[in-house]
Amino acid sequence: MADNVTLVTGASGFLGKAVMKLLGEEKQRAIGLDPRPSTTTQVADDLSDRSMLVKLLTGEKVTHIIHAGGVSGPMVLADDPLKVITINVLGSLNLLYAAMDAGVQTFIYCSSAAALGSFHESAPVDESYPLRPNNTYSASKAAVEMVLRGLWGKIPLDLCALRFTVIYGPGRETTYTVEEIVGAALAGKPARIAPMGDWPYVYIDDAARAAVQACYAKGRKQLSYFIAHPEKVTPDDIAAAAAAAGKPVRVEIDGSKPKTERGPLDIEPAARDFGFRAQVGHREGVRRLIEAAR
Repeated sequence: MADNVTLVTGASGFLGKAVMKLLGEEKQRAIGLDPRPSTTTQVADDLSDRSMLVKLLTGEKVTHIIHAGGVSGPMVLADDPLKVITINVLGSLNLLYAAMDAGVQTFIYCSSAAALGSFHESAPVDESYPLRPNNTYSASKAAVEMVLRGLWGKIPLDLCALRFTVIYGPGRETTYTVEEIVGAALAGKPARIAPMGDWPYVYIDDAARAAVQACYAKGRKQLSYFIAHPEKVTPDDIAAAAAAAGKPVRVEIDGSKPKTERGPLDIEPAARDFGFRAQVGHREGVRRLIEAAR
């Protein structure tokens, strides 16, 4: 691993920053790419210029890519679907083909379980479950996965798509259920949220570790992997965890919003192929969120 050079896109973002931190702790050489570079190890650029990307990858002798950049959720740029597709799909394909041109060894695509849309099954779903995106963001993730599926095993570039469930933790700029409930708890107000079933989540430190472990793993047996903690968590579970951390909160359901469900997910392939199991459960994750805000 000493000769590895890893490019991390979205290096100033929530997941990318955590990946960069972990690579630094493991003494791996990492280069960050972000429109908003925050350190001297990061390059200021987006993914719109394929020739620039090839020049960067070849010049830095990049061997691995962890593509964590892009529009990070359905709430971001929801009124501008063309921009979402331009960034998430065209940008990702520019990077993918630049990696092929530059002779990069491994390409890790940070996808999302959202590519499957809203679903709830009696048994855990595996990677073969149909992609049924239900918004522009999830459609962008599904589109890139479909391209990767068409190329997987047919080109020298080692491809992998990590389908993260909702990632939470300190430093996330956009809010989802965990942040909404914890934010309300910290403010001493009720949390008013959309109807939800029990969901799998993954803490930011675990998410970063999954990306790094997948990146350097040899002999992965499939393209796509779900990344989640095995717990199935309800909004009431999150509220109870906040109360246990000293910040009680009441959860109110906004019936005017559509109900979303997701799960259960088959997370065993990630453990089998690159030794990943999420370690931070929701109680500890919520406690860390509250501690970080104090």
